[in-house]
Amino acid sequence: MRILVVSDRTVIRAGYRMLFDGKPDLEVSGDAGDIPQIASSVSDLRPDVVVIDSETNSLDAAEVVRFLRSEAPGSPSLVLVGEFDDQVQRLLRAGARGLLLNRSSPVEIVSAVRLVAAGYALLFPCRGRRLVDWQAPADGDEPESGHEGLGRLTRREVDVLRLIARGCSNAEIAEMLFVSESTVKSHVQRMLDKLELRNRIHAVIYAYEIGMVRTAGLAARIPVAPVG
Repeated sequence: MRILVVSDRTVIRAGYRMLFDGKPDLEVSGDAGDIPQIASSVSDLRPDVVVIDSETNSLDAAEVVRFLRSEAPGSPSLVLVGEFDDQVQRLLRAGARGLLLNRSSPVEIVSAVRLVAAGYALLFPCRGRRLVDWQAPADGDEPESGHEGLGRLTRREVDVLRLIARGCSNAEIAEMLFVSESTVKSHVQRMLDKLELRNRIHAVIYAYEIGMVRTAGLAARIPVAPVG
């Protein structure tokens, strides 16, 4: 799999090159530090995945993703971010195929590259993240309760939407809500159908747009798996 690494920091590009080139099925075919270099690289190299460092000074990661989606739709983007913050929504709306914390382990980063290159969408691992506040105010004061779309969902379907927005897999949701994975799949499909959403990525965007989740360090008020 051919990889293009994008960052305006030379040391970051060199670090990822060392990580990926050590794997027999991966090859860093190029790296780029600005839009002209990205344009030239995707045209000449046709990478299977573009790995983008979001913590740059001169590059806007969302703009890079938008450019790739327009000019190189065959080269999906995996964006490595520092925090689960407001930037996430911009990256999703721009068309990022994968999002991962840059402090993830080398094994997780390599696995994410393989998944995105294979055509899968990837969001943050569910376990171990404490940066999302699932808004659950006092009864009668939930900001999302009056939203027309959410009014069609059951309470459990709303919980499933929240956990999808956190990046949880069906297996993890089943563990947290103490139900079977097949039950979760049914909840997910009904939720998507009722809200007229195409897939889980659009469900995440929807959750942010209606204010269901916000970035914060507060504790969740729904069951969550232990850290680690």
